[in-house]
Amino acid sequence: MRALLLLLGAALPFVAGCVSAGTSQWMDQTFTAASITIRDGSDSGESAPLPDLSGPIRRETIIALAVSRSPGIAAIAHRARSMVYGARAEGSLPPPELGLEAWNLPLARPYAVGEANMYMVELRQRFPAAWSLDARARAMADEAHAIVAELVSEERQIAQRAADAYADYVHGVRDHALHHEHLALLEQMQGAVRARFTTRGSGLADAARIDLEIAKTRRVIARIDGDIVRARATINALLRRSEDAPLGTPSDLTPMTVRLSVVELAARAREHRGAFVAARDRIQAAQARREAAEAEARWPEFMVGIGYWQDPNMRPGYGANVSMSLPWLWGGQRHRVDEAREREAAEASALAGASVEAQSEITEAHARIVAAERELQVLQMQALPAARRSIDAIRAVYTTGNASLLEWIDAGRSFLDLEMEETDVSAELARAVASLERSVGAPLPLTAVAAEDAR
Repeated sequence: MRALLLLLGAALPFVAGCVSAGTSQWMDQTFTAASITIRDGSDSGESAPLPDLSGPIRRETIIALAVSRSPGIAAIAHRARSMVYGARAEGSLPPPELGLEAWNLPLARPYAVGEANMYMVELRQRFPAAWSLDARARAMADEAHAIVAELVSEERQIAQRAADAYADYVHGVRDHALHHEHLALLEQMQGAVRARFTTRGSGLADAARIDLEIAKTRRVIARIDGDIVRARATINALLRRSEDAPLGTPSDLTPMTVRLSVVELAARAREHRGAFVAARDRIQAAQARREAAEAEARWPEFMVGIGYWQDPNMRPGYGANVSMSLPWLWGGQRHRVDEAREREAAEASALAGASVEAQSEITEAHARIVAAERELQVLQMQALPAARRSIDAIRAVYTTGNASLLEWIDAGRSFLDLEMEETDVSAELARAVASLERSVGAPLPLTAVAAEDAR
């Protein structure tokens, strides 16, 4: 019994060093982070109740609902949790082995188990190299946390798609309103033409021309209605609703921009962008694998066993044995160390690549925002007021006969073109903001584009 106690005492440091408390806590935190996205036992968000969307809606609401109801996010969360279970398995001792032996059976009758000279039942346990289990468990936990970081990337991808669809929806709604305003202006012109016709100041040509303009505008309105239907169907698809589900009109039509500098955006990306977080986690995983490989190349594995011996002609007894591997002689452990070092270097290069990619995307999206904002301010502060004054002036003199209908139509069309350019630029600004938020990996503080900023 004393020998057995000494044997177990020698194995205790290896057992105690299986998984450290820090690694165990890290696995629990990662599992919790992955589980946050799986609510109420639903893997796809279908059971999550939707608010009433038949009234006025906002960009933030659509984005939040699209993210919460995405089955792709739940799939990534399940992969992360499976990796945590794998990490716990890596940190566990190998299963014990039970051996049964019968010695010196007669060759003539090998099936005569009852005539053996010795019976033995042995319980064996293998103990891997010291600290190797903790390192391997930590490596897989870091890989699981890298997958959790991919949740952020997936969320921003879905958020960008929802934001782009919402921008298309706002674009269509604004264009629809602008063309109805233009149609009202054309109907004003039609009334003025009829008034001049009754006083013989205008001919049938003007009446025919204004009727043509009204018909063309109604055709454009019909096309815009189709664009609105498509944008609404896209939003409903992202929210996992039927394509004809009721969807209210946008309530936040004011163009929004981001006032942060490229340096500030890059700093936020290093903290929040999924590719950065995942790359850092994979570097830590590679380091842990290297530590495990080094431990296995430096320290032997032990096999400890205790058995019950029974000789039919003698008293029963027990036996104890211990064996160990000899990694210093030969084996693939040293090559495993080199493999782990190369993987660590590869992950470090991947982090540098992620930094270059993030900087490029942020710079491009920021430049798009600045350009769209400047163009929008010129339209709002200069072009549109000038076009509006031109319409008012021509309207005033048309009834006196000092202006032609064509001049009035051209002025109205120019004003409509500028208004449509404003909606186009506003939609481009909204898409650039969504692209920038995806590049940074987090929502950004938005500020309304103020007209006075252009002064």
